[in-house]
Amino acid sequence: MAKTSKEKKKARLPAEYSEGMLHFKTGPGWKACYDSERELYTAESFWEGYYDLYEINEEIFYKLKPKGKDRREAHELIHTGRHLYKSVSDNNGSYDIALDEDYASFCPWADIQKTGEMWDSELTDLAVNVFESEKQNREQRRKRREEQERKN
Repeated sequence: MAKTSKEKKKARLPAEYSEGMLHFKTGPGWKACYDSERELYTAESFWEGYYDLYEINEEIFYKLKPKGKDRREAHELIHTGRHLYKSVSDNNGSYDIALDEDYASFCPWADIQKTGEMWDSELTDLAVNVFESEKQNREQRRKRREEQERKN
């Protein structure tokens, strides 16, 4: 007798695993990746309508423990990294923000969630300048804007 979809168990990945040059750690509401070829640490966090991508450092990656830390502790660690991308779908609407336009190349492993309309570059620049939490993106966005102005 065939199982119904409710009865089927979702295949779960182990808390730590590798796929080629990528080493992953996972926990409730987060996933982190170390790309040994590019020597790059990245992470995603997701929870109830919010999805974020971050560039993190080695220290943060090794502090992330699939077991023993609760979701909040892991998210707080990840959120100290450089914010690359944000997607929000809540009662106030849905929108996406590319804080670093190269976010997808940083995290080719991620199943990036897109929920709404992407903010344009000018609106994102304003948000980065206004919100202290996005200060790690100011220099990167300024350099990109200057490069674009030189090309025009």
